[in-house]
Amino acid sequence: MARAVSTPQTGSLARRILGSVWLKMLVFVLLFLLLATLVTNGTGTRVQEKQVEFLTDAVRRSAVQCYALEGRFPDNLSYLEDNYSLIIDHDSYVVYYEPMGGNLIPQIRVMPVAR
Repeated sequence: MARAVSTPQTGSLARRILGSVWLKMLVFVLLFLLLATLVTNGTGTRVQEKQVEFLTDAVRRSAVQCYALEGRFPDNLSYLEDNYSLIIDHDSYVVYYEPMGGNLIPQIRVMPVAR
């Protein structure tokens, strides 16, 4: 009697190895995309925070320059825009300028416009 010798199927082994490689690549790509999304979102927030800080400082510097030259802080923000070359993107930011008197520095707050 002749016995049949079973041999492992090379096709199924190759498919398992190839499937494992594809799975690892898919997991790597998904993790990379997740990390890239998290980094990008964090960077955008930091950039916006820096822009708000920069605009706040620019308004404050203009007000102090007005005080140094005229002896009083301006009554409103438009005075700084008209006379001290302050440029504000009103479509992107809301600037709250609250004068506290002629010789006290005003309260200045900058808020980004929600889009």
